[in-house]
Amino acid sequence: MEYYCIMVKTGEETAFKEKAQDAFLGYYPDTEFFFFQRRLRTNKGKYFDAPLFPGYLFFRIEKLSDDFILLLKSLKSFYRILIDNTQPVQIQGKALDELKLFIRNGEHWGVSKVQFLPGKKVRAISGPLVGLEGNIYMVNKKKKHITVISSLSPDGKRFDLLYEDAELMEEYSGRNV
Repeated sequence: MEYYCIMVKTGEETAFKEKAQDAFLGYYPDTEFFFFQRRLRTNKGKYFDAPLFPGYLFFRIEKLSDDFILLLKSLKSFYRILIDNTQPVQIQGKALDELKLFIRNGEHWGVSKVQFLPGKKVRAISGPLVGLEGNIYMVNKKKKHITVISSLSPDGKRFDLLYEDAELMEEYSGRNV
């Protein structure tokens, strides 16, 4: 099986997916389209679904052909196969592994949860403190940030990170494997 990504009109991903599956059913019955959504929460605590990749669909096909591309082009809201219609790029390697993980997890994802606890080690993954490591001193669930104690300063300088700017680090047992 081959995997590809297509660009469609943003906001019409679900409608396009349904049209495409109907259009290809008789000609390419093994073809399947994927549109991934995640559940997010507003500041007021209400939930809504949002596209993980707005404007993009993925598909799996036995073997991509020129006839398939022509039929795809005829569908309303289709823009292009990535990178372009004349030279579509098959998804392979680590990107394919990640896509298959997404497919296994389903197209509708719930809210991701990470548990930040005092004493756990974290690393900044975005913002001006990228790469900085420290231990969680305090967690503020209301403001969605953690206070981290830096190991760089002798007085234990503290700084705040938003949840999305930090990742938990694996704990090491001290033994070489």
